[in-house]
Amino acid sequence: MSAQLNRSTDRRAFLRRTATGIGAAATIGLASDTVAAQSEPDYGGWFEGVSNFEGTYDYTGQSEVTVAVGSEANGGYFGFGPAAIRVDPGTTVVWEWTGEGNSHNVVAEDGSFESELYSAPGETFEHTFESEGMYKYYCVPHQSLGMLGAVVVGGSGGLDSSQVEQPLLEASGEGGESEAESDGGSESDSDGSGTPISFEIGTFITILALGILSPIFFGIFLLLQEPDSAEPPTRTE
Repeated sequence: MSAQLNRSTDRRAFLRRTATGIGAAATIGLASDTVAAQSEPDYGGWFEGVSNFEGTYDYTGQSEVTVAVGSEANGGYFGFGPAAIRVDPGTTVVWEWTGEGNSHNVVAEDGSFESELYSAPGETFEHTFESEGMYKYYCVPHQSLGMLGAVVVGGSGGLDSSQVEQPLLEASGEGGESEAESDGGSESDSDGSGTPISFEIGTFITILALGILSPIFFGIFLLLQEPDSAEPPTRTE
């Protein structure tokens, strides 16, 4: 009888320990889900229909972050890249124009910052975010197309920002230098060997060649005209 009582007591203790373990695991799982949910801010439908919104990229720990203006999105070059970022208080965000999609600007929904309309590649506008919060912004000419963005200041978590590629910004060169400028500018040509030829040298060579060839062409012209100008001798009877 005593042995049966002990076995019953051990069974109840085992069941209590198992239930406690399952409950703890469920609590940890719920806590993990809560942390994951907290890492993605609630934008209140701001990015609904925005084709290039993938989530919030985590740029915390960086003092300056660059966002492309005129990224490929929303049926053209009507996007900010990345659309949503998280930064620390005191971080400066630099918006750099790609030169695609016509003129764009950057306007805060709460009126805290606003840029001019730019269209040239390499143009920049910057704003330093000192206070924590969510700052939504848009491009006035293309807001209806979905050219929207957001900066979340403070907190932590989000997508890995090292995976973000900015091919349009990289193509324009560092410091906003265009491809034409990086190749030597538009005021020079090449002789086929990669050596640039300036406009002044090309003009001098052209004038020199014309000066040498002009007498030759003039002599040929005179030779061609002589048979026409010669008259037959007059015959007298």
